[in-house]
Amino acid sequence: MLADAVVLIVVGAVALLLPSYGPYRAYLRRRLVHKAGAQVPADQEAFLESRVAVRAQGGGMGIVVAGLCALLLSRTWAGAEEASGGLFVLALMFVAGAAGAVLAELLRPGDAAPGPRTARATSPTVEDYLPPRQRTMARVFVACGVLATVGTLLLTATEWFDVGAVLRSPVPVLAVGIPVVALLSWLAARRVLDAPQPARDEAELYWQDAFRAETLSSLSLAAPLVSLLALVVGGSVLDDAASAAAVAAGQNGPAWSLALLIGGYLAPFVLVGVAVLVTSAGGSRTEMEHFRDRLWGGRTAAGVIGEA
Repeated sequence: MLADAVVLIVVGAVALLLPSYGPYRAYLRRRLVHKAGAQVPADQEAFLESRVAVRAQGGGMGIVVAGLCALLLSRTWAGAEEASGGLFVLALMFVAGAAGAVLAELLRPGDAAPGPRTARATSPTVEDYLPPRQRTMARVFVACGVLATVGTLLLTATEWFDVGAVLRSPVPVLAVGIPVVALLSWLAARRVLDAPQPARDEAELYWQDAFRAETLSSLSLAAPLVSLLALVVGGSVLDDAASAAAVAAGQNGPAWSLALLIGGYLAPFVLVGVAVLVTSAGGSRTEMEHFRDRLWGGRTAAGVIGEA
């Protein structure tokens, strides 16, 4: 696990330091500008860059902390070497990176640049920023991830799946990580929505809405991505656990255990396929299109900024 810890610390350090590099910060800003479909006013570019960099740095810090924890485990836990491996590193990286990025938004839900301000009379909700299909698919992914990890742990109560193989796998980390990241994402989303939204003019208010939509979209994807990793890992872990149990028992498991193994390998592909079909179906909109319709009456970014 020592090598795993080093990998995590190096990757986290790069992710933490990269947003301090000017061209990369500018790239993050341009990516948001491209999604929103309009140019940022020159006096707001630096402020927007600092906001998009915070989330990236939060993810990097989370991975560094995970690496330090792995380093501590490698020195204190006798079973560290058996639990290490590519899937373990990937699971820790996903969970810690997502949690760090979410915590960054939780601690800094919104800032206002200096100057006189006015505010919107109404308080937008998450429904104003995220399309219904995106919210629904996020819940489906999280539910499937929780079912997969909890189900895998429960299967160790049978004689056909080796408990040691499961407990040494990333499944316990993911079983805890999914609900933790989901809870942190929900709290961060509430903080983002509750943060004051004063603006000098409509152009600044539009960019605050655009950044909110992008932030809430990222928060809504954190737990589903960890859940998808859990589904990808689940099939392999079940296979290893079934093989270990079969060797110990001297016989293969029943037909239902084989069906579970096949289902475990197919589940992530089926879920991703369904998500692609749902999000690409007619009437599907991005978060930018959605908040423009809900909060700006369908006015384009160029129109709002031009009028301002």
